[in-house]
Amino acid sequence: MVLVAALMGVGGHVSPVQADENFDIALTSSYIIQNNGMTTIEQQFTLTNKTPTLYASEYAIELGSSQIQNVKVFDKSGPIPANVVTTDKKTSISISFESFTVGEGKKRQFTVQFESPDIAIISGNVVEVYIPRFTDLANYDSYRVELRVPERFGQPNRVNPPADLTAVHNGYTVLEFNKLGDQGVTAIFGEKQIYDFTLRYHLENPTASIGLAQIALPPDTNYQKVQYLSLDPRPKSIEQDPDGNWIATYEVNAGRETEVLLSGKATVFLNPQSDVPTLAPLKEHLTSQKFWQSDDGRIKELAQQYVTARQIYDYVVGTLTYNFAKVNGPVTRLGAAQALVEPLQAACQEFTDLFISIARAAGIPARRVTGYAYTENERLRPLSLVDDVLHAWPEYYDAEAQQWVAIDPTWGNTTGGLDYFSQLDFNHLTFAINGVSDTLPYPAGSYKRSNGQTKDVEVSFGKEEPLPELSVSYMFKKKPFWLAPFKNQYSVLLTNETGAAWYNLPLSGSVDSDSIQVTQLPESIPALLPYQTVELPLELDGADWLRLRPVRLTLTLQGLSSTHDLQTGIQLAETIKSAPINPVGLGIGLVVASVITGSLLVLRRRR
Repeated sequence: MVLVAALMGVGGHVSPVQADENFDIALTSSYIIQNNGMTTIEQQFTLTNKTPTLYASEYAIELGSSQIQNVKVFDKSGPIPANVVTTDKKTSISISFESFTVGEGKKRQFTVQFESPDIAIISGNVVEVYIPRFTDLANYDSYRVELRVPERFGQPNRVNPPADLTAVHNGYTVLEFNKLGDQGVTAIFGEKQIYDFTLRYHLENPTASIGLAQIALPPDTNYQKVQYLSLDPRPKSIEQDPDGNWIATYEVNAGRETEVLLSGKATVFLNPQSDVPTLAPLKEHLTSQKFWQSDDGRIKELAQQYVTARQIYDYVVGTLTYNFAKVNGPVTRLGAAQALVEPLQAACQEFTDLFISIARAAGIPARRVTGYAYTENERLRPLSLVDDVLHAWPEYYDAEAQQWVAIDPTWGNTTGGLDYFSQLDFNHLTFAINGVSDTLPYPAGSYKRSNGQTKDVEVSFGKEEPLPELSVSYMFKKKPFWLAPFKNQYSVLLTNETGAAWYNLPLSGSVDSDSIQVTQLPESIPALLPYQTVELPLELDGADWLRLRPVRLTLTLQGLSSTHDLQTGIQLAETIKSAPINPVGLGIGLVVASVITGSLLVLRRRR
């Protein structure tokens, strides 16, 4: 906010000097959040004359928003005339005082009241408040901020900077800030946010043979828990890559197209969740790549000057300028080095790439996240990846906390300095993570048909539902004799039948025979992804490998027990019939036959 006061002397001479030269100015700003998300802002001014002959005849306020509504100016005597002019990016309010307050030490008090949709975001039971920093602080002798949020939203989950006082009064939770300086305020009320999503992936195979296609499905992270409600068709396999992406592999027939439809729910948390394992950084998270030129001379110099993640964030926010013209047109990714050459041409990718490059050059592991970001004001919180309006932001690895920490320098820049380093929000939904590669895997929304654009990302607010109970199915394959001679070894194919991931699942096995021991079976499964099938080894040690015999196996996975009837031993005819037809396999098959036949001959001779 910028202010100008027109001063008038007792003789009627107008003197357009700086306001603080002739007044002490005190300001109390009250932000009152309504249940519909609109914010009523009351700017209460107190002007104290420093001279006996000069007084204020007019006052002007400039606000950095064009969304101001219902402007009113008044004092204890009633309304005060005001002229409101709105342009593309700001609103100017000119106030004319009809009465004069003359005399040194005399005070004029008045209030400028208006409404703004830019301060609060209410989604479900979550309220996020963003009060921009005060850019004209030098003209004020005192500055206080008061925030009032309806009591039904509870106590704030996180406030930055901390409030000097928090109380409940007249149905509102009231936060007071007396020493803000030029900082903005971020306050978040709520524990988590629930999203419903539907994603489409279009897979094409123009070749004359069957091909494999891989897609990135939204994964669990330390700040995000997903539950798939349906995935059609089911993939050939689902695996986790080194960055924590969930990669689904599909077979696509020659000359055909497959559409994968995924629907699910995602819960986004403000604080990291300990039940999802954190993947440690790799050496690849420090290397230079095409868009992350951490070995560039200028970037290396910057890394010597800005050595912490916070310093790098502040530099990127203050150096690049978001180009809103790039939002609706083709987006060319500049990369970090070129972003320094063209700082006025930045979109979210440039803010992200520059942070990652400097961080890596400074020895801080960093990577890129792409996904969906909820915004109600694209001027303050823009989305600049064209395909289905995606967003990009960086993560860095905090070695002390042993956590990947998400930040958003893009929105830190476009909101005029709100702190998206100390805390993120409930609005960032991860689709894919790029760390080992600066490009792959591609996020949902990027798998388009070649013959036209499609709407492939649908996200809306949802309601919390309990996660399903653990449900798995088993299939057993006994290893043939030539792969496990003289042993009863099996492959256990364990399939997660739910759309949720499970972690650190204890596993044990036992049989209905004291002479047989279950060996080789892992004691736990570190991660079981939605609909994933994992192959586990199992051996029944002590079971007769010559004689066919039924055995009942009990497997217990995280307290969930199931019984399975297996058969130990071998059947000669089936073993020879199924032996591979190659020199090695044939040799093993002859060995099997000779061992068994030899035993029979020996017995006959003894008889």
